[in-house]
Amino acid sequence: MDFITYLEQRLHEPLPGLRAHRQFVPAIPDAAKRLAAPPDGARQSAVLVPLIEMAGILPSIMLTLRSEHLRNHKGQISFPGGRVDDGEEIIDAALRELDEEVGIAPDDVVVLGTLSPLYIPPSNSAVTPVVGRVHIPEHYRLSEAEVQEVFLLHLSDLIDPANVAEEPWTLYGQSVNVPHWKVHPAAPLWGATAMILNELIFIAREYMDIITDERQ
Repeated sequence: MDFITYLEQRLHEPLPGLRAHRQFVPAIPDAAKRLAAPPDGARQSAVLVPLIEMAGILPSIMLTLRSEHLRNHKGQISFPGGRVDDGEEIIDAALRELDEEVGIAPDDVVVLGTLSPLYIPPSNSAVTPVVGRVHIPEHYRLSEAEVQEVFLLHLSDLIDPANVAEEPWTLYGQSVNVPHWKVHPAAPLWGATAMILNELIFIAREYMDIITDERQ
């Protein structure tokens, strides 16, 4: 069984959820809020986690570097995504945002399922990550208002826990230790995006353990 097939099945079973998320929560006093259920009135949002099959056992992940002109999370690494419009389904919202931000049409995505929802207190957003297999387009059509750059990361480069860095940053007026990956010269990969990605990495580790056992 290849990883994409395993993942599609795994997304319809109980997921790692908090076990994966808590490893990337900054050590701030209200950290527990970032692992709590979203409150009534939280804004519903969706992101698309794009998987691209390349050489190797595990796929690559498509990420964006957000524009410096955005009000929230400017200049940060993220998945394509945004608010779920009234009357819109979560999966449709994730596909729409992928198309709007990087120019990959919904017809070019095979939706595999969803990861665990995540609450983001600063933007009061309840985010559902939608996982999809996509093909690299010949040309990206970036929304310059939202996206500076698109880049790919191979899951195999992140699966080793030793690759996670943890350093003191100044957040909310205080020095706190922040777990992150150093994957881009302009920005670290941290926060909600890292929490979402870490759940996918948990599943990738499960898969690698399975195929290792089968080969022994």
